Amino acid sequence: MRYDTLIVGGGLGGLVSGIALARNGQRVAIISAGRSALHFLSGSLELYADGYEAIVKLAESHSDHPYNSVGSEHLERYLGATKEIFERAGVALVGDHRRNHLRLSPTGALRPAWLTMSEYVTFASRGEIEGRRVLVVALEGYLDFYPEFVAAGLERCGAACRVVSVGLDELARLRESATEMRAANISRVLVGPVLERLAHKVRGLIEDEELVLLPAVFGLESSEPFERFRELLGSDVRVVATASASVPGVRMQRLLVEEFTRLGGDYILGDRVTDYRAEEGRIVALRTVKHRDEEFTADNFVLSTGSFFSHGLDSTPEGIFEPLFGLDISAAASREEWTARHILDTQPFQRFGVKVDGHLRPTIDGGEVHNLHVVGAVLAGADPVKEGCGAGVVVATALRAAEEILGHRVTRE
Repeated sequence: MRYDTLIVGGGLGGLVSGIALARNGQRVAIISAGRSALHFLSGSLELYADGYEAIVKLAESHSDHPYNSVGSEHLERYLGATKEIFERAGVALVGDHRRNHLRLSPTGALRPAWLTMSEYVTFASRGEIEGRRVLVVALEGYLDFYPEFVAAGLERCGAACRVVSVGLDELARLRESATEMRAANISRVLVGPVLERLAHKVRGLIEDEELVLLPAVFGLESSEPFERFRELLGSDVRVVATASASVPGVRMQRLLVEEFTRLGGDYILGDRVTDYRAEEGRIVALRTVKHRDEEFTADNFVLSTGSFFSHGLDSTPEGIFEPLFGLDISAAASREEWTARHILDTQPFQRFGVKVDGHLRPTIDGGEVHNLHVVGAVLAGADPVKEGCGAGVVVATALRAAEEILGHRVTRE
């Protein structure tokens, strides 16, 4: 099977680069082994916890940071175009890269964010929360939402919160199995008349509250169920991230895949790349588990397999490695240097990953691979936990890789 570009990894990075390439006329395939980290999305994309202005200082403190590989001359353009890229796919986002807003975590903590899906609750600052009257609504039997934590987090910022619980017969049936009372299953139930009954019950519980919060369990396929619920409730209502798989995250994945395939891309799900063929410093072909006797060939390749969580990086007692191509890694040689003594300390392994040049091209045993670009969490140099930069690095490097392959811009000023 012949393509212009083959992308290994079907998460956020693979989809953003694939959409950019397909929109510019390339024949592209994405090979994805399974579900991506988007399924656990908090509802927000993070850029940098200390704000956009702090990114320019990374050239001094962390010269190998992926944002430096993207280049400041490109970064702002990519960040400014991201909302439009998602909106074309049907994903509505709020936010601006020039100023972080605050998102509410499942445990009630406030975290800085760059972009957030429109149905989630966000605040411009902690001061915006003070004096707010909030009703936090739990669903009876649903254990992946912690209303008391959410209320406590808001009350620390001066809000007045009240927690209530709502039950529906249709949801009670899900509790008959311990594995069924999950966000995705709830979202399938909360449609039509059931959605209307929930709105009626919640409306009857509102007293003087100006904001109503529920768990993010609406709309696996689209945002329409939540928009309908908001209309029925007639009040300002938002959702809060849940502790398990994210319904809006699954929706985002589906909508991005649909956009990619609408543009002519091939999304090959449930297959895993096993090996490759290279000639004269270039990748020529890939083989997969399900296509052992047939090669996937292309002019260009993108690696977007993520970090340790998704096995884009792996380790043995002898060291850390990139398992598909054997790309050169930036990592401490001694295992004793991989982790810090205390779990809440900055962990060195978070910055381990694939080394690339200013064009996001890696090396194998010191030799450059001319037609392979590496994007996202598999790259060395970023600490997404401490820096709060995970999604920003993924999106920026994905768009940079697409422009490197195409030789021209894929976004406007």
